[in-house]
Amino acid sequence: MPRGRFAAEQVDGRPVRRAASGTEDRRDQILRAAADVICERGFADTRIAQIADRVGVSGATIIYHFSTLDHLLVEALKHAEEQFYASAEQVVADGATPEERLRRLVEWVFSTEHDNRRLWALWLDTWSQATRHEEVAATRAAQDERWRGMIADIVRELPLEPGDVERFAVGFGAFLDGLTIQVALDDPSMTPGFACELALSYAKAALGR
Repeated sequence: MPRGRFAAEQVDGRPVRRAASGTEDRRDQILRAAADVICERGFADTRIAQIADRVGVSGATIIYHFSTLDHLLVEALKHAEEQFYASAEQVVADGATPEERLRRLVEWVFSTEHDNRRLWALWLDTWSQATRHEEVAATRAAQDERWRGMIADIVRELPLEPGDVERFAVGFGAFLDGLTIQVALDDPSMTPGFACELALSYAKAALGR
């Protein structure tokens, strides 16, 4: 039975989903539209009017929910991240061993059966803007911390020293990021399948198993 971060909210032993309010629905619509526009135009060239047109609301409605464009763009990045981790954690939870969970994560990241490119485009914009925007920099740092934490949680059950767990999480996370960039940019030498193969080889060598 999934526990902790993988557990669904339950009532009388049955999983339940809280109904979203109209305000939450509108907010989610705006965040999804903002993410789409960022992917199409880039962080720096995204404007409130473009997002408002995409959702079918006024610019004033956007400001009401998010105050500033910078805040909206950062929240859109966070929203896309939440969707990524919700799916990733479900995939990982189905693995019976740490090795299988790590393999499932890597295969899912580079799978061609679903499209992570939208999130990858947002990540690229986050990294490029982090040196110029304080709030984006803080979001980028939180993204990296969460990514490394997920990897560390997977391998923590292996017979490793605590320092080796964190060392692997930082190194493997950075390695996956590098592969992701090349796949996202359609590098002809780095197909999703080859990236997956390289990542799994790295993990096997680094973990000694």
